[in-house]
Amino acid sequence: MKLKKNKAGLDARGQKLINDLTRKFMGSDVALRLLPNNGIMINGLETTIVGESIGKASSKGFVLSFSGDEIDKNRLRFTTVTLTAGVGDKKRIVTKKLERTKKSDGKYVCSAKFSGIYIPEAPSQSKQERLESIIAGTQNQFVFRLTPSYEGEKECEVMITLYPYESVLTGASTLYKKVTSNSNYYADSLKK
Repeated sequence: MKLKKNKAGLDARGQKLINDLTRKFMGSDVALRLLPNNGIMINGLETTIVGESIGKASSKGFVLSFSGDEIDKNRLRFTTVTLTAGVGDKKRIVTKKLERTKKSDGKYVCSAKFSGIYIPEAPSQSKQERLESIIAGTQNQFVFRLTPSYEGEKECEVMITLYPYESVLTGASTLYKKVTSNSNYYADSLKK
């Protein structure tokens, strides 16, 4: 069986070997990544955000936070977030309150701290294996479910940040999502 090669001329086994060697000799921090999706957050409707471990393991946990102009103006709020971490008998479901706090620059952030959640080491996978594991849901994924409460009339954008306590600067991931108060957003977009 002939394996498909990537642009660099490596097959899946070759890419896995390079990933393993890089991790072994260069080291790796605890790092998280937010997986992008094209959905918009709609006022009053539950939304899902997915993160995953892409580095070393850590028992120190992580923080999920939201920031932006509408958070500052208190027109975009989140009350609780439910995290599902792990799979099978290691699956954990935790609900936390999202707290709005003032930062040193005078702006606000809405965040939840998951200090007791274990971050597993990211598996070394080829792109195909990674795609299959994302679809199936794996132990290194974190699924967040929350419902926005948005009072603004126009669409806004919120910055979502996921960072591990152990490597706040180098292990953080950010994602921007749009938010709307129009509950008929998708139906209205089809009319255009």
